[in-house]
Amino acid sequence: MNTKEYFLRNAHRVLKKPAGELKNPFLDPGSGYEGDLWDWDSYFTAKALCAAFSTCSDMEMKEAGCAREVVAAHIKGCVLNFLTAQENDGYIPIMLSGNGLFAGYFHGEHAKGIPLNQHKPFLCQAALQAGEFTGDYKWIDCDKLAAYLHYYEMRQFDVRSGLFIWQDDIMIGIDNNPTVYYRAPRSSADIYLNSFIVAEYDAMAEILRRNDKDATEYENKAATLRIAINGQMWDEHDGIYYSQDVGFVKTERSYNGFTFHEGFAPKWNTVPLKIRFWACFLPLYVGVCNEEQANRLCEHLHDPDVMATYGVRTLARNEKMYNLEKSNNPSNWLGPIWIVANYLTYKGLLRYKKTELAENLRAKTILLLQKNLEQYSEMFESYHPDTGAPNLFPGFLSWNLLAIELCEKNYIETKELPNEKR
Repeated sequence: MNTKEYFLRNAHRVLKKPAGELKNPFLDPGSGYEGDLWDWDSYFTAKALCAAFSTCSDMEMKEAGCAREVVAAHIKGCVLNFLTAQENDGYIPIMLSGNGLFAGYFHGEHAKGIPLNQHKPFLCQAALQAGEFTGDYKWIDCDKLAAYLHYYEMRQFDVRSGLFIWQDDIMIGIDNNPTVYYRAPRSSADIYLNSFIVAEYDAMAEILRRNDKDATEYENKAATLRIAINGQMWDEHDGIYYSQDVGFVKTERSYNGFTFHEGFAPKWNTVPLKIRFWACFLPLYVGVCNEEQANRLCEHLHDPDVMATYGVRTLARNEKMYNLEKSNNPSNWLGPIWIVANYLTYKGLLRYKKTELAENLRAKTILLLQKNLEQYSEMFESYHPDTGAPNLFPGFLSWNLLAIELCEKNYIETKELPNEKR
């Protein structure tokens, strides 16, 4: 079985009917997470379904249970489900459950006033993607999207640095990312979070333009955040972007009228968390880098501690936290290959015309998936970076389905990698 055949046999499994608090059709990630709507999983699953119409004929997709009108209803439904779940202050949950474990959890915690991480920054991109697929943008509620972005700006923003922060380490996407995981609340300005908020501002601006509305506000916000990322997160010495610690706390202590540390406050706004993980390359994907920065960033992708046999290690092998144990609570991102990390790095390389490096990464990804399909007839949640052995959840689909886009240019059963220049 090749990747395209697997897609056509299995893609219909992510299409779900309304259930519980989900009043519209939606997409779930497949095995391990069935029946729930997740923010970034649904965005990338939808991206794969849309891309499939360039690789497969409409008839092939229809016979696979993924007719164009069915896909359109489900990718719009994901957005509408999240917008329907929005609270009065703009907050939108990270995930919505049909009738599963977390049904009602986020709304209940929000009602108690507990600070929660909001829907990860993919909702505007998801709405734009659905609009582009259907050719219709009038259904998109721009006021609700604006309120969702405003919530980020009011509740998950560090004024001092101009960067966005996580409330805590719960459901941050890269579950055990060491720059966030087990760190103090509201202390982590994550490169992943900030990169995708740039993409959200860009998407919101485009949605407004498609609806003949003024996009200047969000164009300016995107430009301002790009400046902050380059000013605070780019490390000129190492030639890479790092997440930043913004958790400044002044110790209040005095004795006999003398106050300690009173005369010299920090002149810096962030402290770099010098940890190389796959999200350090996301500024390529969202277009934050200039050409020189992109060139230096790509040098890290020639380092075998970063680039493995089957793609980008989610954490560099020479980091002390590197660990390939199998885990699902949290899911392990401390080195295993995740297809979404390969895909986003690949797309970022193409954006900066790093075609040879991009093609090598594409080949590694297809080879990895083909190896598992031949051996197990399944895709999995993540993989060993050097052997390609699977980690957990056979039948996990989600962003693995993006393999259909990687096959788009010229579908070939990749059996070996192109020569690499070291």
